[in-house]
Amino acid sequence: MNGTAVYIVIPNYNGQIHLKDCFDSLLRQTFSDFKVLLIDNNSSDESISFTTKGYPQVETIRMSYNTGFAKAVNAGIKRALEDDRCNYVILLNNDTDCDARFVEEMVKSVSENDAGSGACKMLNFTDRTVIDDAGDFIKRRGSPYARGFGEKDIKQYDNEEFIFGACAGAAIYRTEVFEKAGYFDDDFFAYYEDVDFSFRLQLMGYKCFYNPKAVCYHKRGATTAASAGFQTYYCEKNLVALRIKNYPSGMYLLSIPFFFIVRLKRYLNFLFHHSPSIFASAVKGYFKGLSELPLSFKKRQEIMKNVKVSDDYIKNILR
Repeated sequence: MNGTAVYIVIPNYNGQIHLKDCFDSLLRQTFSDFKVLLIDNNSSDESISFTTKGYPQVETIRMSYNTGFAKAVNAGIKRALEDDRCNYVILLNNDTDCDARFVEEMVKSVSENDAGSGACKMLNFTDRTVIDDAGDFIKRRGSPYARGFGEKDIKQYDNEEFIFGACAGAAIYRTEVFEKAGYFDDDFFAYYEDVDFSFRLQLMGYKCFYNPKAVCYHKRGATTAASAGFQTYYCEKNLVALRIKNYPSGMYLLSIPFFFIVRLKRYLNFLFHHSPSIFASAVKGYFKGLSELPLSFKKRQEIMKNVKVSDDYIKNILR
């Protein structure tokens, strides 16, 4: 490949403490034909000055406010697409440490397979025998999950295979998927935006390839808001939109009772085994999602115009 074939987009918000590990791991890569973009969400720490002084080869883009994950990575993707030499975009969390062959293996995931995106094996940064994410999936009844999270890595996910989707904390995409499918949903802000995007790609016929030889180590949750209520709010809000936007009509209607039962069980768990504030965040997020139904249905109309696979195909890729 000639020129800069890969752009690595790293969103950042007050993550200076993590950047050295991340940047240094990229300097050790066996594949060198890439450019790094740091998309800073108006950090109040020294992330920008630390990067420009210590890693001048990294291009920085500073957002005017904390836009969340989705809008930040979209800004980076759009910058990458300005370069007609760019064939692939890797999204990478700032709290990751990449194996030396990470970029090389990620590129192989999509270049050697009929895939629009690629997923890696993410391991826990502190205990590297524990899996963080071995691909993202959705249960048939609507619950997204990170495969293998918290499990000991005993090579149970060491088979190369096509899966539902990639965790955007460490994922690769062909540039054409953004040109044809659009970008991450800005309205998600954070959480499930990658699952939503993976669903859209699957509907359009773009597969995701999981390559366990591509390895990175992740400090899960290190750069998100400290409040558990923040995550719960956005997960519940975004789950409403994810389902409305992407589920085939027949599957959605049949799944409504299960969606209700699973949500009820989850909320009771929040109430009795966590805290009233977490329960309140969940309910608030759910009603916020309901308030955005007109917008979600509008987005659904556009997505459904480009569906290229059967309902049976979607049923088979859901767990």
